[in-house]
Amino acid sequence: MKKTLSLAIVLAYTCGFAQESKELTKLKKETHASVTISNSTLNPNFIRFENSDALQLKSAGAKAKITEFLAENFKAFNLKSVNDLVFVEEKTDNYGLKNVTYRQQYQGVPVYDGILKFHFNGKEQLTSVNGNTISNIKVNSTPDISAADAGNIAKNLVTKQDLNKSGTALEAAKTNLLIFPKYLAQGGVVTSYLAYEVEVTNKKDVREFLFIDAHTGELVEQFTGIHPIDRKLYETNTNSSNLKWKEGDAFPGTLSSWQQNEVTTSEHVYNFFKNAFGYVSYDSADHTMITVNNDPTISCPNARWNGTYAGYCDGTATDDVIAHEWGHAYTEYTSGLIYQYQSGALNESYSDVWGETIDLLNNYMDEGENLSVRTTASCSGSLRWKMGEDATAFGGAIRDMWNPNCNSQPSKVLDPSYYYCGTADSGGVHTNSGPTNHLYALLVDGGTYNGYTITGIGFIKAAHLWWKAQTTYLTATSDFANFADALEASANDLIGINLQGLSTTANPAGLSGKSFTSADIQNIKNGILAVQLRSSPATQCNYQPILKAVPDLCASATSNPLFKEDWENGLGNWTVSNVPTKPATWEARDWTVKGNLPKSRAGKAIFAIDPINGDCNTDLQNGILRLESPTITFPAFTTGKYEMAFNHYIATEATWDGGNIKYSLNGGAWTLLPVTAFTQNAYNSALDGTAQSDNPLKGQRAFTGTDGGSLGGSWGQSVIDLSKIGVTSGSKIKFRFEFGTDGCNGIEGWYLDEIYVYNCSTLAVEDVQKQNGINVYPNPTSGFVTIQNKNNTNLKNVEIYNSAGQLIQKFNLNNNTKNASLDMSQLVNGTYVLKVVSDIESNTVKVIKK
Repeated sequence: MKKTLSLAIVLAYTCGFAQESKELTKLKKETHASVTISNSTLNPNFIRFENSDALQLKSAGAKAKITEFLAENFKAFNLKSVNDLVFVEEKTDNYGLKNVTYRQQYQGVPVYDGILKFHFNGKEQLTSVNGNTISNIKVNSTPDISAADAGNIAKNLVTKQDLNKSGTALEAAKTNLLIFPKYLAQGGVVTSYLAYEVEVTNKKDVREFLFIDAHTGELVEQFTGIHPIDRKLYETNTNSSNLKWKEGDAFPGTLSSWQQNEVTTSEHVYNFFKNAFGYVSYDSADHTMITVNNDPTISCPNARWNGTYAGYCDGTATDDVIAHEWGHAYTEYTSGLIYQYQSGALNESYSDVWGETIDLLNNYMDEGENLSVRTTASCSGSLRWKMGEDATAFGGAIRDMWNPNCNSQPSKVLDPSYYYCGTADSGGVHTNSGPTNHLYALLVDGGTYNGYTITGIGFIKAAHLWWKAQTTYLTATSDFANFADALEASANDLIGINLQGLSTTANPAGLSGKSFTSADIQNIKNGILAVQLRSSPATQCNYQPILKAVPDLCASATSNPLFKEDWENGLGNWTVSNVPTKPATWEARDWTVKGNLPKSRAGKAIFAIDPINGDCNTDLQNGILRLESPTITFPAFTTGKYEMAFNHYIATEATWDGGNIKYSLNGGAWTLLPVTAFTQNAYNSALDGTAQSDNPLKGQRAFTGTDGGSLGGSWGQSVIDLSKIGVTSGSKIKFRFEFGTDGCNGIEGWYLDEIYVYNCSTLAVEDVQKQNGINVYPNPTSGFVTIQNKNNTNLKNVEIYNSAGQLIQKFNLNNNTKNASLDMSQLVNGTYVLKVVSDIESNTVKVIKK
């Protein structure tokens, strides 16, 4: 059986097309604004007014100006009311420029990363707006579970994920109720949930952010918070007895060379950010910078920031690696970039940028090294722009910012040989940081790449450009395209400002005399084009959904089906059961009817969960969820062929968990519906059949996995030619949808919606009535009809559908009669289909109301 859990989610690139609001069109026309539309929200997430077109608003003061702007333009962000936004803060940054932040709320509940940031130039003119707004939120904002319950659920989930190597007790450090837009980080179209954001940590080797559905208690999403100057240095852990050095102690004292590096470089980091940007320690509040050397909870050789301290193994603590880890801390307290996909790659890249900048400025650990400017793509020679080159435990440089290909990273986004499209490493954060690393190196030193020539602007301007973007424009889920906008906006903001010099000593360098000019803007744009930050890797990654688009069904499939189920009225005559392999550890669950469907699908569907549970050892969760249909009887109608179609959504652990369909024809044995019977969207794979799998359906063909580039799925339709399994006129059949899971872990599950059994050849009214065992008369009718069951079984209920296949009414026949009277006098004239359900079968009859 498998032992590991991967919660990484790959980028889901979705091409979205939406009608631009007239308010946004008006804003663009009147201001000549440059607008970027988010693929996830289909709303503007970056609006830039160049200096020549900066907005002069009438009100006095930055906050009042934004109040004025929003009153006129809130609909440009597809918001229903200006009250959907609440003021957060107004601040003046280290460049003397004012910035105002608003947060989106829904019925008083904050929206995760639903923020708009407004930025002014030195004349207090509005130059740009960026952030996210989420439209069409349709959730119940009153939670069904408490914050304490969500905290316990999150802790239990993390406990089962086997992340806690130190054994230290887990705690729910914070629990916030919010609207969580799932797929925003991945670049997919968002689906909103009411969720608790729970930080589960032991302040050592575990720090996970889980979003728990506030109605169902299910896991919606999970991000890691582990990123593998008052200073303190500990050995192995932060117990006071293991404190080896603190501020004011003699240096180096008895410290090893690696410990000395950690103390010295943390001071360089502290000084660098304080001197250049006025930002004091990683939280801007002069927090103690704690380091733990040889933390036993780190799988060596490695290093990390865990939200509390920076930890290193001997052999890894070089100045660039040390500054890299502290860079994660600064990122956490500024942009808050999550550690997933392109957002995570940006997070990693920022740490490389700060790590290598400090390495090349601090004149530390550089003895005998060739650090000359590189002008060719050679991977040898100068060590300039190489990360971790002195880390003996790594055996040499682990990344090359000048030529990322040297260490198997992409140098540009559309780099099919190196751009990572898989799910590992939180979506390739350590690989896909290459393009933005490359851009920084090109802008600092200058060079020609991919047909573009970039003029070097040096460390001072490049560092301020990156810092301004990090602290002003980036949000938790910013991707490469957002970063491109942020760089251009930041350069525009910094035009004419005398920038502080860079220094890693206690003495600030002072004003540098360097500032941005309008010519720098085009140079930065050339760099962005060279590394293709605004290009989508979706094509080269060949992301494909499990369920492909299919042709529309014939009209009679939905208007006059032999059998239909859409779950809008509950389970109906279907039955559910579960078959656990180990009942003692099985967490009880069955197929359940649910609303709030993925991808904002309307109505209800029936759902088999693929939960994140079990440990594949003692806590086994392998078993089957079964959903069984009532008997479906086919009339003695020999024209055409009978088919079945169903709409569904699948998102499971690929090959480990999945679902398929069994059938029993004319009372025969249950048999797997074969791939050959499908005419559209057959099973996409087979479940793992090796000894590693303990799924009861192991080795069977099934729907399994997720859409390419995502840990989610998308809705699609499968179609089955029932003649391929022997269905003929007069046959009787039952279907069993089975969903099998192995002993641990999961992703989401399998949703089933509208199921149709039909014949595309038109059945005359009298043919249906004569052959399906049900008589309805008079037909046509102007009022009451009598339903007569010729099979001498009890009737249970009757459903009335219109010609479009929509359920109009449902009547429960509680007296279990063999005949029933139905009043259709209140219905408008037209054609209807009655679905008549008895103890043993379901039949349909077409009735004309006149």
